[in-house]
Amino acid sequence: MANPPVDPVLPGGGRPRPGIGGERYEKAVAAEQELRTQSIPEGIDVPDLPEEAEIGFWRLALLRFVRHRVAAFAFIVLALIGLTAIVVPLLQGDLYRLQDYRHGYGAPLQFHPRQVAPLGISFTMPWTDHLLGTDDLGRDELARLIRGARVSLSVGFLAMLGYLIIGGTFGALAGYYGGIVDNLLMRFTDMIIAMPFILVVVAVTAAFGGVSLDKLILVIAFLGWAQIGRLMRSQFLVLRDSEFAQAARALGASDWRIITRHILPNSLTPIIVSATLGVSGIVLLESALGFLGYSVAPPEPSWGNMLGEFEAHILKDTLYLVFFPALALVVTALCINLVGDGIRDALDPRQR
Repeated sequence: MANPPVDPVLPGGGRPRPGIGGERYEKAVAAEQELRTQSIPEGIDVPDLPEEAEIGFWRLALLRFVRHRVAAFAFIVLALIGLTAIVVPLLQGDLYRLQDYRHGYGAPLQFHPRQVAPLGISFTMPWTDHLLGTDDLGRDELARLIRGARVSLSVGFLAMLGYLIIGGTFGALAGYYGGIVDNLLMRFTDMIIAMPFILVVVAVTAAFGGVSLDKLILVIAFLGWAQIGRLMRSQFLVLRDSEFAQAARALGASDWRIITRHILPNSLTPIIVSATLGVSGIVLLESALGFLGYSVAPPEPSWGNMLGEFEAHILKDTLYLVFFPALALVVTALCINLVGDGIRDALDPRQR
């Protein structure tokens, strides 16, 4: 009895479709092998496909921040203010405190013709010695405004650095170790929060015979770190039992290495956002203290003490002495807040 015909087997182990005989199947396989082994004709360039590059988190955050037009513009304005506050006082010297009693309460934007002759070519151009006018003692308002920017921004950024050092250290230790360490540090934090800030500044003023810039920075830093400390503690409480921290602990890593190399880098995102937004609050706080007379003492200007005599300026119809410091304060605080919002959006992982 003849054996039944056996269907040909495909290379993958399956059966050919009905209607395809052995001869046709062999031709199809041969044509496929010829296509696989056929070389690329000359004159045809086949570019190599690049492997997909993985963009790092911080680089991606930087790209997002640059594409955030409002935040990028605010950062440029803030950088110009900071650069002006650093460089211009070095060039002006003591111009901010030089008094010209002959030109007290000089109006701003008062130009007069001036004859100049650069390269031997003489011509007349509009000129002003005091672009933003002068105060009651004849001191240049623009020079005092720029000098005041250095004071206000220095207090803002240096006090925030103190926040990060004090609050970050206490929060990291409390969140990582927990237990009695957490209880002691958090009760100390509660004591700091309960201290009346203005009364402490007044006490420091009375004890040291006046408030200098360094004392003001130290007082603000010592009394204002509680929010950063609590935020850092909450981050460490979440991350101390994470898988990567447990793996590092199992490999024998010390507590210092786990804190600084593993947990801290993964908890920086909310800390950076909070610190950036907090700078504007410190700048406004320093201005409020200057307005009350508890910031740097005259003749050193700050935006706060420049606003301290607003009532006299209003009565004497010299509102420009109030307008320019207030405008500088509002623009700076607004730019800092916009930069903080941009950083928050850039560091948000949901924006990928």
